[in-house]
Amino acid sequence: MQWYALLGPPLAWAVELVVGYGYTEAVCGRGGVSAGIGLHPWEAIVAILTGLVAAGGWTAAITLHAASGRGELDDPLGRVRFVSTLGIVIGGIFLTLIVFTGVGALALDGCRT
Repeated sequence: MQWYALLGPPLAWAVELVVGYGYTEAVCGRGGVSAGIGLHPWEAIVAILTGLVAAGGWTAAITLHAASGRGELDDPLGRVRFVSTLGIVIGGIFLTLIVFTGVGALALDGCRT
């Protein structure tokens, strides 16, 4: 859970960028435009799914942070609390980036030939 809290949001954003770019290249190519494949519905689905993964990681970080603060976890060196604090900060940043990337992709007109 600790690793998911720390690495889930950045990896979700990376997946959104790679899948979104690849899908846009496929749709806006000659075969994609002539086949009538839509761009915006799939971009929205990718943004929502990666946003859910990032939100889950952020929630895991908050849960770990709260549990370590209440003493429910065996954490004598404070490593779980430290990593969960990083996960809270990183999760908030990357969740915001996922929202901005998704909104930006949906705000564009689509393919231009």
